[in-house]
Amino acid sequence: MAAISLPANREALFLSLYETDLPDGVIFRLAAQARPAILLATAESDEDAISLGASKIGGRPDLPRGSAWPTRPPYPDAGQRAEGHRKEADRLLADSRKPRSWMTPEQGDRFSREYKARADSIEAEFPLAFFAQVDLFELSKEEGFDPAFPSEGRLLVFYDFWEQPEDFTPEASVGWQVIWDKTPHAELVRVPFPAALSSISSDEWTCIFRAARISARTVLTPIPPNDKSWDAFPLDDDEALEAYQEWLEQFGTPDAIDRDNHQLGGFPQTLQNGLQACSQLAANGVNCGRGEAWETDAAKELLKSAGDWQLVLQIGVDRHAGIPQPGAYYVIMRKEDIAARRFDRARVTYQCD
Repeated sequence: MAAISLPANREALFLSLYETDLPDGVIFRLAAQARPAILLATAESDEDAISLGASKIGGRPDLPRGSAWPTRPPYPDAGQRAEGHRKEADRLLADSRKPRSWMTPEQGDRFSREYKARADSIEAEFPLAFFAQVDLFELSKEEGFDPAFPSEGRLLVFYDFWEQPEDFTPEASVGWQVIWDKTPHAELVRVPFPAALSSISSDEWTCIFRAARISARTVLTPIPPNDKSWDAFPLDDDEALEAYQEWLEQFGTPDAIDRDNHQLGGFPQTLQNGLQACSQLAANGVNCGRGEAWETDAAKELLKSAGDWQLVLQIGVDRHAGIPQPGAYYVIMRKEDIAARRFDRARVTYQCD
């Protein structure tokens, strides 16, 4: 069954929630906590028909004249990452030669070369894939625009799509850039794709996405039970939680191919738990990939402020831009960094089921 659209206003949200068996008090609290957001729907487009500086998913970024395509440096833990990729290259090559292997020898050769190339890229400067640019001035005219965001300039999101850096280590943060640019549109240039990205992209897998035009509309986003500001009912109330989660499921998730998956602001539609908590710990230098990291006094103190993190931009699967399944990407920032316009402190988290 195809997902239905998120409610367009609070009245529609109320009417939908009343179809559940939740108590009136809970419904009123959930409706009060819901946040407006701007849903970003895409359509196929010739990139030349998209104006410089206009909102789009994929394509080529519009950057200030003379700017280079954003790159990342070698990862701080490049040796460890590269070693893992080279071991995987050797394993795939060996497995492809075994009787009844799921790979042909030709596939094993190709997969092995890809992992070796990824290992080489980890240890060197490398261009980031371009996900999106959003025109904040134009989107600020929408009713659901978050007034905490700047109402001028554009946000551009670049990400190491080849490596897909994890969300739980401080070292991963070199794998993305979120840029707030206020350059007038007349002074922008549409930058060509770097050869390093083109060379690793093919019909089967790519770091280069097609340009997809964006249209915007305001929606109300319900609070997910894993948000740190949750207080509608105790999460150990299994009956209420089941009813609410079943209600949420009708809206789908941003890893589906048949719905609009991108949004500016509001509550995220997460595919895993821990978005705010992992961001808080990793941004403060804590590798939280192991359970014991969460049990230290320092981590527990940091987690008291995990609720300060909020969604800026959600980017999901997109059939028009060619962003593939599985998973979705979440640009998340602390409220104080949004207020200070420190978009360099944003984190980009990849999640998949």
